[in-house]
Amino acid sequence: MKSALMETVRRVADEMPGRLGCHICDAAENVWASHRADERFATASVIKVPILVALAASVDAGEHRWDDIVPVNADDPAAGSGVIQYLSRREYTLHDVATLMIIVSDNRATNLVIDLLGLDRINDYCRQSGWPATTLGRRMYDFEARARGRDNISTPRETADLLVRLLAGSLLSSAATEVALGILRAQQLHDKLPAWLPPDAAAAHKTGELPGVENDSGILFLPSGPVIAAVYTNDLSAAALGRLAIQRVGRAIVENAPGTE
Repeated sequence: MKSALMETVRRVADEMPGRLGCHICDAAENVWASHRADERFATASVIKVPILVALAASVDAGEHRWDDIVPVNADDPAAGSGVIQYLSRREYTLHDVATLMIIVSDNRATNLVIDLLGLDRINDYCRQSGWPATTLGRRMYDFEARARGRDNISTPRETADLLVRLLAGSLLSSAATEVALGILRAQQLHDKLPAWLPPDAAAAHKTGELPGVENDSGILFLPSGPVIAAVYTNDLSAAALGRLAIQRVGRAIVENAPGTE
């Protein structure tokens, strides 16, 4: 582990009113820092990363094609969120909805993917891939299910493992890996983990937020090489506290990367 980074993570976790968990490693799975990495956290929209990978796996299996047309469900409870509601088209390709699901976190697009695959299929994929704690408990905007305790959860270690293996190309074919990473790199929200990235760096990541929840997980492509980080903050009294904590962790990753120590 990198002692200075680990010290920063512990300090951020101690100072933040709430619960912070993270797992940070390089592409070779050398651990840089880890804190409460095996505890379960509400993922919010970070759950859309395993949904994306499960979808890509179904394309690999020949069950779907990226250019398949997905009709919009007008009765979706998430119809009033995201960007689809403002667009004139009523049909989108599977690649379109996967892109909207990730880069602007469109919940209506996400539900189209969930309905196409099914919750059980996505959860089976996670278990078979070695992520037993990663669970899609409900569709987006199903707040009644959340109130009954059915939520979308994971652990920092499992989320980081998914990203390590995605980057390595060991989860999907090379073509599907390229599509999934390309969508994650097109992320439009950069105010958490990537907030302190230098100009010659990039990120492939997914944010998530709910009341009391602020998360970000992804791959930081630093000049010295990629770093995988899964950071969850739950039980927050204010969203800004979680965002600030994740920004501080992201900045510490950059400052502790080889060549900057």
